[in-house]
Amino acid sequence: MLTNIDALTGQGLMRLWGVESWVDPGADYFFWNGCCVFALVPQHGYFDIHIAMDKRRWRECRDAGADILKMFGMHRLRAVILTDRPKVCNYASRMGFGERTTETLTTTDGRESAFFIMWREPGEYHGRCN
Repeated sequence: MLTNIDALTGQGLMRLWGVESWVDPGADYFFWNGCCVFALVPQHGYFDIHIAMDKRRWRECRDAGADILKMFGMHRLRAVILTDRPKVCNYASRMGFGERTTETLTTTDGRESAFFIMWREPGEYHGRCN
């Protein structure tokens, strides 16, 4: 079950569960079942989506993804993934995100960094995509 949480809690969970350098980009945060946090950042015509999860409960990631897609799947989504996390790209692919590219983006703290980028077009999610 997804719960909207405050930014301070969301930022702390992002850092706790693996995105140590997380700086809030003005995201809305959603907490799932005590083990996963999503950060959604509205952009012009789409949302950036970020995820961090308690690694001990990684087996639940598809259920968490299905729930966030029920809320935001009708919007175009851009997954912004740290380049040292290629397994997250596999997960995103199974959730309907397309081909992976690498782009240099400027973070909210002004640094330029390379990220994996994957896009998902609007539509319903009906389980694992191959």
